[in-house]
Amino acid sequence: MAFATAEHWEERLASEAEHLDWLCSYATLRKIVLDLLNHWPPPLPNILLVGTGLSTFAEDLYDNGFKYITVLDFAASAAEVHRQRAARPARTGLQVVQRSVADAEWPELDGTPDGGREFGIVVDKGVIDCLLTARDGIDRAAAAVANVFSRMTTPGVWISVSHSPPGQRRDMYCTTAASAAGLSPVYWHEFKVKRVRLPPLEYAATSTLPGPEEVEDMPGAGFRLSAPPGATDPQPQGAAGRVAAASVGGGAAEKTPAQGQGSQGECDDLEFQEDVAYIYIMTK
Repeated sequence: MAFATAEHWEERLASEAEHLDWLCSYATLRKIVLDLLNHWPPPLPNILLVGTGLSTFAEDLYDNGFKYITVLDFAASAAEVHRQRAARPARTGLQVVQRSVADAEWPELDGTPDGGREFGIVVDKGVIDCLLTARDGIDRAAAAVANVFSRMTTPGVWISVSHSPPGQRRDMYCTTAASAAGLSPVYWHEFKVKRVRLPPLEYAATSTLPGPEEVEDMPGAGFRLSAPPGATDPQPQGAAGRVAAASVGGGAAEKTPAQGQGSQGECDDLEFQEDVAYIYIMTK
């Protein structure tokens, strides 16, 4: 399907010269990301933004003081626009890489003298949904999840937006997808979900301005693990550990559904709705 190809997005970007936004707005995501960053003890984390298109989200974060940002996009035109923005005015900590998140190798990032850049915060909006539209979509999406997970710090947080409800996406983000593709297991310490109620489609058809969005927590859709199965749960150490403790609430392990094992939560029967998106917040 077209959504999984760079050619489709090149055409979309060429026909819509202004910032192309879909699913929830970056303004909604910005609040979540800034809340994380503003509570992150020094040093600030490296940030990976996947598939941002022409969004100015990366430059906005940089100009607000968060200087270690990598933009990863497989569309050449989007990558070139970000390179131009990084050059004028000079944003020396903003790195742009033209590559698919599903690629097996990321030489631009992995081949650095320090052994490769790791990211404390990762953000994508609809990337997994797009990959799943390809004929080999399950394999590509699973590869993307494994790639992101393996390049994150511990602790680290991935914020991913999807049109699909938790019952249709939880396993893809967790162990089931990675194991099915023969990849390394993916274990999230905590998995949270927020639901975004989008403006009616009629609004988008009659206005170029972003409409109001309502965000609500979905506590019954997530889980928390004290440790991966068969492993001990180490206590968070240092500044990064304090972020993890704050993020997941610390304390004793909670009794929650086992991740990636097909466990049914109270939100698993939700069906796809065109005016609803979901923000998945996963803590490694």
